[in-house]
Order: sequence, then C-alpha cells, then structure tokens
Amino acid sequence: MSKPDGKVGQGMKQSSSSRTLCCVAWFGASVLSAAACERPDYTYSEGVAVVGTGAFSSFGGSFGSGTAGTFSSVGGTAPLDPCALDRAVNGAPIFAKQAVSNQLPVRPELYAQLTDDEVLTIKNGGSLLPPVAPLQAVPPLTAALVATKNASAEARKALLDALLQRFKTTRAIWPNPWALRLVDHPGTQHMNPVQVKLKKNAWVLRIFEGGQPTVVDVNNGIVSFDEATASPERIAAVYYVYDDRLAGNSTAQCESGRRELALGNEAMVESISIGTPEILERLNSDIDALTSFFNVVRPCASVERGSGTFRSFTVCQTWHFFDASTEYSAYQWALSSPMELYKPKTQNLASLIDALKDDRFDPAPFVTEPHPMPDGGDGGAGGAGGASDSAGGAGGASDSAGAAQGGSSEGGSFP
Repeated sequence: MSKPDGKVGQGMKQSSSSRTLCCVAWFGASVLSAAACERPDYTYSEGVAVVGTGAFSSFGGSFGSGTAGTFSSVGGTAPLDPCALDRAVNGAPIFAKQAVSNQLPVRPELYAQLTDDEVLTIKNGGSLLPPVAPLQAVPPLTAALVATKNASAEARKALLDALLQRFKTTRAIWPNPWALRLVDHPGTQHMNPVQVKLKKNAWVLRIFEGGQPTVVDVNNGIVSFDEATASPERIAAVYYVYDDRLAGNSTAQCESGRRELALGNEAMVESISIGTPEILERLNSDIDALTSFFNVVRPCASVERGSGTFRSFTVCQTWHFFDASTEYSAYQWALSSPMELYKPKTQNLASLIDALKDDRFDPAPFVTEPHPMPDGGDGGAGGAGGASDSAGGAGGASDSAGAAQGGSSEGGSFP
C-alpha cells in the first residue's frame, strides 16, 4: 500500500540548543541531576516538535521565554512536573479506553497486522489465516488449551477437544493495532493494519488464570457452556493468557508472558477491511495517543519497575489484578505481548511512532468477506497467532475465580 508524500516520520533528532540550555541550567542549579546534560530533547519530524520537560522536573526558576516553573522546549513551553507515569495526567490515563481486561476482551472492531504480501493474498481471494508452516514448538494456544482441558471439569473437555482440532492455525487479532505492530515485525518493515469484524452471532472462548474456561458473545456477555459445546462452529476466536505456571512450572519468571485473541474460524468473520479512511483515522489517533504518552515519559529519569524485565513486571505483577488507573498500568493493559520493544522508554516509543507513521497510506478501501477453509483443511498454520516470541509464555492475570466464571469484578468500566 502506498504512503502519501510528507507523511513519513523523519526520525528522532536531537535539539542541540536545548541540550546546551540543559547544561547551563545544571551548572547554575545544584538541584538538577548531572544526568540532565546527557538527556537530549527530541523531535519526530521537520516542523513537528515534541514538547516536554526533559530533565527539568525540579527546577523552580525561569529562563528562555518560559515563565517561573517552566522552560521553553523545542516548540513550546511545558509545566515542570515530576514523572507522571504512576498517576493519571488529565483525569483519565491516555490508554484507559484501550485497556483490555480479561473480562472484556472483545470489541466491535478488531485488528490484525499484515504484510503487503499477505494483503495481496487476501485481495486475490486468499485466507486471512497465515500459510502452512512446519511447527517447531508447541504453539502457546495449543499449550493453553491442553493445560486448561487437563484442569477442567469433564463437562467442559468436549468443547476444548473440538477447539484443539479446529484451531490448528490462527491469526493474532487485538483491539489495539499498535499493540501488535512490533510483536512479529521489525519497525522498518511496512505493515498494514487490517480491520476484522466478527459476526454478531460469533462467540469467543476465554482462558485465563488457570480457571474454568468461559464463552462470551461479541458484547462480552456470558454464553452457556452447554450451548457452546453444542455449537463449537460459532466460536471465532480464543482469548487466552498463558504462562509457565499454568503448565506447572512454579519457578517461572514470566519472561515469555503473553495474551492473545487468536482468530481460528474465518466462517464467523463478517468482514475484512483494508485501506479504509476509518483505519487511517485510527492509525493517526494511535500516533497522537502514543505521542502524548511519550510526553508523559519524557521527564522520567527511569521507567524501570520491579527487579526484572518489563515483560516480567507486566505479566507477574501488573496483570495480576486489573487496574488501569495510572498512565503506566493503562498502557500495560492495552498490550498483548509485552515485549521489551514495548517497554515505555522514549527510544522505544519513538521507534513505534515512526513505524506507525511509515504505515500510513492513501485511502483505497478494500472490504471483503473471508474465504474460510473447509473443516479439516490446511489453509494456514504456524500456531497461535504467529507471535515470534517463544511458546509457553507467562500471563498471570489473576482476576478472581468468580470473574473467571463470568463475574463483573471490573465493573465493565472499559469498553
């Protein structure tokens, strides 16, 4: 898909003037950290400045054209403020509405990330599911289904057996297209956010926290398990959270933790949309949200949390209980696989923003119905959602057992 002129990000550039100003301010005010002089200001493109506080979160004077308590950044002024990651900046966190809880994983519009070749395949009448590939490890979805089956009541095992047969190949879909952008694909590769709408009578199986599996409709309403067992062909996807602990590894460190909405049944997909104005609007909206989040991160001396990796902290701690009340936690709950590339460092966020800018396109709408393979066909493979990180993963989102049975511990506050 083509990209319009002038819309591709120009990359990160250091502002030498603001860096010089940084060092002058440090020299004159001992309350500033010496690390301030090592922290450059950034801008993403010629003429589009990022406004932020840099390292001046505690400076109380004024300089440049700013007023007391502010400083003039690469294009404007910003109030001096400590790192705001552990609170909400403007009433609600930037990613509050994009937070995906275990109770409410389904949205009216879901997205996949496809390469140009995969888009061409769909336009030529091919399948949305990935092509056949030899399995080199047990796919995470398969492992999750098997572990859940082994721990489930006998009455629930028939449906899980049916899905193990039906969901041999899947495509990762997610409510937030940017959260899939770096899972399988480097930032330098052009990708296409593709909108996937499920049929109104489609169902989704939920697996998380080692509890009993539940089935929901496209509005996240509970479906009787007996009804689902009688009509497994209506299950379009499986939402699962999986980690080594679910497989009995008590020493798991959550380093392969993941969540996924794995589409395995194209017959329950209503439409696949590519290159529409609606998708472009969502892409631009996500770029704006991530840029705002970058500005929240920018004053922070560190984004480290816990003693391990970002992935370990997200899976073992943040995903332990649903709470999207801070900028940091809402961002984590918006993610699918919390790879280190999604650790909210300025460099990572800038790379993600640039990748999304490169994915922008001139609208050329293509909307089609899927072309599912018949039952038992082999028109796609490669496991559960094709995530590049290793199988097994961690994912201890520990909503209560009652919630696993369809309770409303999260109150439905996030759409």
